[in-house]
Amino acid sequence: MSNKIIKIIIFAVAILDCILALVFSFGFNEDKKDNYVQVQQIEAKAPQMLSDFQAATPESLPKVVKTYQDNLAKVNDSLKDVQLQKDILYTYLLDLKNLKEDNFKQYKADFATRAEGLFAKCDKKKEYVDGFNGVNDYKALESYVTKVEEEYSALKQSYLTDRNYLKAANSLVSRADQINMTASANKKAADLTDMQNDIKGFLSSAKLQNAFILIGYFLGLVTIAALLFFALTKIVKNFKSSYKILIVLALFALIVFIGYIVGSSELSTSAQKAGMTVNSFKMVNAACFTFYVFLIVSVLSIIVTAVLNAIKNRK
Repeated sequence: MSNKIIKIIIFAVAILDCILALVFSFGFNEDKKDNYVQVQQIEAKAPQMLSDFQAATPESLPKVVKTYQDNLAKVNDSLKDVQLQKDILYTYLLDLKNLKEDNFKQYKADFATRAEGLFAKCDKKKEYVDGFNGVNDYKALESYVTKVEEEYSALKQSYLTDRNYLKAANSLVSRADQINMTASANKKAADLTDMQNDIKGFLSSAKLQNAFILIGYFLGLVTIAALLFFALTKIVKNFKSSYKILIVLALFALIVFIGYIVGSSELSTSAQKAGMTVNSFKMVNAACFTFYVFLIVSVLSIIVTAVLNAIKNRK
């Protein structure tokens, strides 16, 4: 009886998950997918911009547009400097990765000259020079390269996040500017209302998506906890036949590992907003992948079991 209750609960949870997915998909306008993503990127970086455009009127729109045009021009200048620092660090990292045991000493001997040219416009020249000078031999180089590589990855991710924001913000401001230049007052008011409704709809969709993700995480954690609990209980009660359980746990670990490997290293808008690292984001990907696999297997097992039981009962 308890097994039947568990199956019913799992099936009900699966149906709930599917309903949530359908609600989100039907409320999502595929034609405005790019605009949806842009709004999420702006909301993660500068939510005040969205608020200002939502509160704008045809009369106040010119001032709002001019304010953010000036603001984004400054962001663009700042981003160019970040790109320069990123490119310098990338070149330095290539230098380090190309070092071998036979050319390490020569590079170290020529490093002062190389550093003058490479770090001429670098904000962290002294830090990089002192860092490499602290590498006394080739064996110590690996740990230093790892440190520089991590710094470059963080700088690159920050640059990509800011670049995506700038692109999205420029797109929104450009749309508002086109509305602002509309000659007809009625059309200008109607187009502004359409833009504001789009922003409102995109933000509502994002909230629904976040709720869906949170429920998915919760169900995934519950599934994993239940799996481990029943597995450990089975092992304790009958250790001799527990090899099957151990195989299942090994498969579970393999699925998690595969999910981590295939997980994207590019942070999503939500991940960027949450301040996640690439490693933690890949762990989330692994959790989602594992949850989806077990959800599909659970639903299929329920369906197959129901069909087999129906066949047996007919006989």
